[in-house]
Amino acid sequence: MSDNLKATEKLNEFRLKLNEHNDKLVRASQKMIIARSKFAKREVDIEFVKNVEKEYKDVKREFKEITDNSFFAQNAKEAKEKLKSTTKNTKEYWKAFEEYKLAVFIFKESKVAIKDRGHGGQLSKLSDTALKLDNIKFRYREGHPFAVNGVSVEVKHGDYVAIIGHNGSGKSTLSKIIIGVLLPTTGSIEIYGNKVTRNNINMVRKFLGIVFQNPDNQFIGSTVRDDIAFGLENRRVEPSKMADIILESAKKVRMEEFLDHEPLMLSGGQKQRVAIASALALSPNILIFDEATSMLDPKGKSEVKQIMVELKNTREKTIFSITHDMDEILNADKVMVMNKGQLVKFGTPKEILSEKDFLRSIHLDIPFVAQIEEALQNEGMKVSGSANLEELVKNICQK
Repeated sequence: MSDNLKATEKLNEFRLKLNEHNDKLVRASQKMIIARSKFAKREVDIEFVKNVEKEYKDVKREFKEITDNSFFAQNAKEAKEKLKSTTKNTKEYWKAFEEYKLAVFIFKESKVAIKDRGHGGQLSKLSDTALKLDNIKFRYREGHPFAVNGVSVEVKHGDYVAIIGHNGSGKSTLSKIIIGVLLPTTGSIEIYGNKVTRNNINMVRKFLGIVFQNPDNQFIGSTVRDDIAFGLENRRVEPSKMADIILESAKKVRMEEFLDHEPLMLSGGQKQRVAIASALALSPNILIFDEATSMLDPKGKSEVKQIMVELKNTREKTIFSITHDMDEILNADKVMVMNKGQLVKFGTPKEILSEKDFLRSIHLDIPFVAQIEEALQNEGMKVSGSANLEELVKNICQK
């Protein structure tokens, strides 16, 4: 491993360490402010405040020790010395010159990392568990009831999970927590083994791609190509690589022939497919569909659902779909059922649909295929577990 490659890896480790300890520093600072406020109200004694202040000073000293970037300074110095000792205008000289430039750049970036307190680090996948929620609670205001109340769940990478629930069940709030728009009041979130904090949320979001309810609200560019390129530009992807990424993403949703079309002139289903392509271009590990089919006509819904199934079958992405469409849950590996802020059921579609009376008791309908099966069962025909109408017909023919 070259010195600069080693330095590049260390720079990312340096950023992550700074970010982690900055989070500790922020929490220690908040704890100290609260302690002083409580002391002013005579809720705690001075000894308690002194202990909290000492804890803050210890964390602050720890953080200062971590800001030591002498490794990167030494790396730049050694690269400079190597350049000086190399014969000018030789192949080795220009190679040493490039290494010196990179070493100086890395050193400068280490100083920026200290100033930014670690923002810009790249998190790694530490676990095959895509999402872990541990006793998540969230309320919008102090004293109000919890919109999400004690949700714990683990989802492995490659699963397709549908999240269902009637209006007010907490599923929309839970989706905002998964996306990172909201941070829980209590409880913890892990994405691929990385605990989510206020300080690393921007790093965590690089794991996520989101397709929203209304595709019209997502368009930025004047053509489909420009729109897909927008996210890549924000991620500072090299322009020379963009064309291939855009074409590949468009092919995945069968929109490669529309790259030069104006997005707003497309059908609803086509618009949503472009939105999916824009998300896929950023190579997220987790793709979240937030009511992505609710504003589409039947044809558009069918198109988007088919894309979701195709993505599921590759097992390259973890898919979450927040939906009102009960027919959609038949395509999922697992289903999360929300009611009154709680996760009341979590299982396979077959397990969830085996409790039709329970679903109806929390104001959820059952998929159309399940309704037909139920009607046939009432007539004495034993048929169940069909994933779609085609499978239902096959099951009936076998009876």
